[in-house]
Amino acid sequence: MLELVACRLAIEDFLAFEGVCTSWRSAAAKETYKKKSEAPWLMSYDYEYNQITEFSSPSTGRIYPMRVPGSDVQTLSVPGWLLVLQGDGEYRILNPLSRVSIELPALEKLHHESRLIEELDRPDRARCGPPRINMIALSSSPSLSRSYVVMISYTGSSMFAFHRSGEDVWTVVSLATDLQRLMARILGLVYYNGLFVALNADCEIMTLNWRNRRMEWRLDLGLIYYSDGDPHLVECSGSLLVAWVMSPGYCGPAEDIRVFEVDLEKGTEEEVQSLGNMSLFLNGTSSFSVELNPESCLPGIKPNHVYFLDYDDDDQMKSYSMEDGELETYFDAPANHIYEWFQPHF
Repeated sequence: MLELVACRLAIEDFLAFEGVCTSWRSAAAKETYKKKSEAPWLMSYDYEYNQITEFSSPSTGRIYPMRVPGSDVQTLSVPGWLLVLQGDGEYRILNPLSRVSIELPALEKLHHESRLIEELDRPDRARCGPPRINMIALSSSPSLSRSYVVMISYTGSSMFAFHRSGEDVWTVVSLATDLQRLMARILGLVYYNGLFVALNADCEIMTLNWRNRRMEWRLDLGLIYYSDGDPHLVECSGSLLVAWVMSPGYCGPAEDIRVFEVDLEKGTEEEVQSLGNMSLFLNGTSSFSVELNPESCLPGIKPNHVYFLDYDDDDQMKSYSMEDGELETYFDAPANHIYEWFQPHF
């Protein structure tokens, strides 16, 4: 009976349930949890006083303040995990629900090891400055496997490195020689179908060749970053998608969302008209998809929608219907706060 009750609980109630006593904790074994409540939360922090991070659950309306030590916090596409910056270039990945924290290797030696730095002109080398993680992706959740790979782009450019769990070093990755620009900003980095996939500001998609430790060009997207909109890489139901938040000209509130499915093998893209029961949740540094069914019962969250933060419209959190193209405001973000969608998981 206790197991049946535990399986029906929202994730925040599930955590409280297993803390009651030993027998309840046994009944609440994570393997018995049906993942019904992996519906997204909203994560927010005040960028002036960001030691306290708040998580709000749309399914219950509850808000959970948590102390997350660090000067910068960002979500990962792997459910349940955050990237936290502590001190000068000291990074950790953190699961705020299980409180598991994993220190990443120091970044200070990356510039000395990177062959790309030797290829840059002196002004570009000066602009790089101390290494800083720009984008990050994991091959699997550390909650589910002790063997995983962390890949990063760093220093706000297109330099890459990866780190294998159990090691204390970064392996620097070279760039493809047929890219338009070596220093093009990285806009997205995901792990998809056994490959690390990156998207840069020239709208080039590339993948990591493990054997050669080099990023390889795969295709150019048809739209143009900034003048057409802002692209987001996201995995959805076994497909690799690029979701574009379309804005008029070079700025202004979003007017449309266009979604394309990318075929890495063929080097093609095809526009998607419907997401079915899936919805996309777009962040600046990571995005994810969630299957929503009639039992989800999430206020304001519906299937076949795209949810995103409109940076050019006073940071309003908005939703877009793939069915009729309607744009709605999900809520107005308070000033001095940064909001991202977060997928809770142990």
